[in-house]
Amino acid sequence: MTDSRGRQFLSLGLHSAAIIAFQIALMQLISNVQWHHFAYMVISIAMLGFGAAGTALSLGRKRLANAANWLVPLLMIFSGGLMAIVFPISRAGIMHFDVFLLFSGGQGFAALILNYLIFFVPFFFGALAIGIIFMVKSKEIGTYYFANLAGSGAGGIIVLVFMAKFLPLHLPALIGALPVVAGLLLSNKQTWKQNLVAGLVSILLIVLLVARPGQMILSEYKDIALARQLPETETQIQKPSAYGFTEVVYAPLFRFAPALSLTFHGDTPGGHVIFVNGNYFGHVLQHNKTGDSHLLNYTTMNLPFVLGSKKRILNINAGTGTSISHALSHNAAHIDAIIENRSVISLLKNELRYASGEVLLHPAVQVHHQQTRNFLANAQSATYDLIILPLMSEFGGGAGLNALREDYDLTVEAFREMIRTLKPQGMISISTWIDHPPRYSLRILATLAQAAVESGILHPQDHIAAVRSWGTITFLLKKSPFTPEELQHIRKFSLEMQFDPLVLPGIRQEERNYFNQLNDTTLFNKVEAILSSHCEYNSTYLFDISPPTDNMPFFSNFIKISRLAHLSEHYATGQLPFLELGFFTLLATLFKSTILAIMLIIIPLTALKRKTQGKIGTLLYFGSLGLGYMFVEIILIQKFVLYLGQPIYAVVAVVSTMMISSGLGSLYSQRFQPIPATIAKAGFAIMLLLTIMLLFLTPMLQQTLAVNMYFKIAISFVAIGLPAFVMGMMFPLGIRLLSMQNPAQVPWAWGINACFSVVSTSAATLISIEAGFQTVILIAIIVYFAASTAFIISGSIRKWFH
Repeated sequence: MTDSRGRQFLSLGLHSAAIIAFQIALMQLISNVQWHHFAYMVISIAMLGFGAAGTALSLGRKRLANAANWLVPLLMIFSGGLMAIVFPISRAGIMHFDVFLLFSGGQGFAALILNYLIFFVPFFFGALAIGIIFMVKSKEIGTYYFANLAGSGAGGIIVLVFMAKFLPLHLPALIGALPVVAGLLLSNKQTWKQNLVAGLVSILLIVLLVARPGQMILSEYKDIALARQLPETETQIQKPSAYGFTEVVYAPLFRFAPALSLTFHGDTPGGHVIFVNGNYFGHVLQHNKTGDSHLLNYTTMNLPFVLGSKKRILNINAGTGTSISHALSHNAAHIDAIIENRSVISLLKNELRYASGEVLLHPAVQVHHQQTRNFLANAQSATYDLIILPLMSEFGGGAGLNALREDYDLTVEAFREMIRTLKPQGMISISTWIDHPPRYSLRILATLAQAAVESGILHPQDHIAAVRSWGTITFLLKKSPFTPEELQHIRKFSLEMQFDPLVLPGIRQEERNYFNQLNDTTLFNKVEAILSSHCEYNSTYLFDISPPTDNMPFFSNFIKISRLAHLSEHYATGQLPFLELGFFTLLATLFKSTILAIMLIIIPLTALKRKTQGKIGTLLYFGSLGLGYMFVEIILIQKFVLYLGQPIYAVVAVVSTMMISSGLGSLYSQRFQPIPATIAKAGFAIMLLLTIMLLFLTPMLQQTLAVNMYFKIAISFVAIGLPAFVMGMMFPLGIRLLSMQNPAQVPWAWGINACFSVVSTSAATLISIEAGFQTVILIAIIVYFAASTAFIISGSIRKWFH
């Protein structure tokens, strides 16, 4: 490659930025058409592309190096064009994939694999261009690796700007323009004609896709897709944002009636409904300023208001303001309403101001745009009479779709913070749809009881009450014990509304199953076991209902691998995945990505000459780096969801900071000789930093939740950037060592690194769900120990046999 270094760095940086931006855009797009962002799957697809590119480099090293001048810019241009078209292709014909069909027959898995492969292609071409540059410039790998990683870090920031300004379907085409520009920048006198033709074709394609992006083809099971099937439904507003694609649909026949009492005889309202990424966010209900009876008075969610006046209220995740208007109808004097989605706040205060009855503009309401845990960290103790959490789960229990979502608002630590902010007579109210078999309701109760005990409440059974309708359960946790008068009010409310008390101090068994009878007594038996502090209430149940913690904040995951055999004995083979679809999708993705990594990376690499020396050290070293780096990245993303408040912010912050810091580390590594002793020192430094992270990261994040965002950014940069800086030294040091000892192994090493990265993304997510974040970090420490000693061990083995 004869271009100036400045143009090479700029081109490499632009191209690398596009690859990271395309990954994050894919997460957002998949979140729109499916039910989850599948971050672990998208990252593994990208790594598969890099791994397969490494395999291609290994097998055609000399030919690709000789063709670098004309091939690299052409590959960049192809990569950009493919970024623009692969998502539209994935939503058409046999490529159309719906996660709900995954376990309904072979078609679901076939479509998933086809999606995996179609998304793999632009990453493969893009990675091949980067790999050729690294191979040709292996002696200067530190500086080129820095340009690659710095560009990747910038890509996270670029995609955030794009997401805030453009519709989701515009993102792939706009991002695809970056590699096209990068390829044209690398063109020289010999290659500019062919590159100009390819570039113009790609740009024309991009312009057409931006001008006519087509329709977003959603899963037919998405909430918004179901709503659109109703007559008179009309999409009125669409707003892009970093919080997700927000849509306002006018659906007069989409009624709001959350398990209303059978004594209700009024009309159920329809009207405006807000969806975020196609998921139901809430109905926009007219706030009744005249004080007439509120619709929620006929639900179990009215339970806290039958126990007296509640003047100061905290409404967590207040949604579209329905629970706010309910509290106002009971003469609340002050309501702190937390709504994380700024787009929704803007809609309710502007376009939907009158449709919502100006509920967010009420003088008693103060809206807070921040994450719940951040707000609680700043809240004064003994502030609130009542804390309201939103209705959980789905009617009928859902399909375990949220099993992979970190929910830090529902951990033991979160409820401890809520209890701290309650006045002596204050209470927490949380409701859930009834699911069969019972899982959500039991985990809520277990979490409330555990948080109460950890907050100094010795007998939680005297502080917890719950009422059950035909469809929902509302739990109350009161800071002080319930009084006889309050228990009488609860019984009277239940009788009037034809509800059944589920949890009540001194409850009689016949009270629990009078109006809304259940033949299965599992719910009642487990409630008794939890309240009696029976240590085996969880171990004897098929599902995991133990309280979630900040180390394992997956409230909606009720599956443990150790219990799969017992579950399969009680449920048909085809039924179980639909109870816990998220967990089984993760297992399917791990299996599929492993098979594809073996097929596209490992098997082709067997074509390499067996005479190559030092394969064991190369395999151990670069495999460990791929595993360890991605383990740390995935866990930091999950950890910083709590700290920064939004999954997309966490992804961008962690990926960008790690990329930039690792790039700086790569640049700094040029100062050192690439010898096993230097590599070992860097590896042990990483182990030390990860050990500090293991011991102190969680407490530090919890203690600094209350600081402002500028301090958080500084803390995040240090906490993420310092280990990433040293981690960034390991790869270029290893490549430089190989280029001196076994240059034929350089592309092979890159492929091995990517292969382990493919598997590690899903594996890290699975381990964090099964054993917690701390376990994943501990494994990363062990893996980096293996990397630190790999070349030393390999050298010792060779000496032993010679």
